[in-house]
Amino acid sequence: MDGARANIFIAPHKHGNMTEVKMHFHNLSEAPKGQSFVLWAVSPDHQFQRLGAIVNVKGRNEAYFESETAWDEFGLLLTTEDLNPQQTVIIGPAGKRVGVIQIVP
Repeated sequence: MDGARANIFIAPHKHGNMTEVKMHFHNLSEAPKGQSFVLWAVSPDHQFQRLGAIVNVKGRNEAYFESETAWDEFGLLLTTEDLNPQQTVIIGPAGKRVGVIQIVP
């Protein structure tokens, strides 16, 4: 992730209780072979919600996530995760932490 930059846009919806999360990565290096970058929302009580994943595409150095969460307070965690995990349902990050962003209302 050296040299990578990201723009993060967080906006509560005008109707309802969902918070929109958009993240645009620039100058992104490729994830290690057999892995992808995964963005997680993390609640104050340490629950995780997977917001999206970036799978390597040769020559692509930008990526964009657009997702939403019901949490008002949360952080963002970026990890590398295996593309073919042994477990069928991923309920939280298991890979290496790449970046952490804390969102404070």
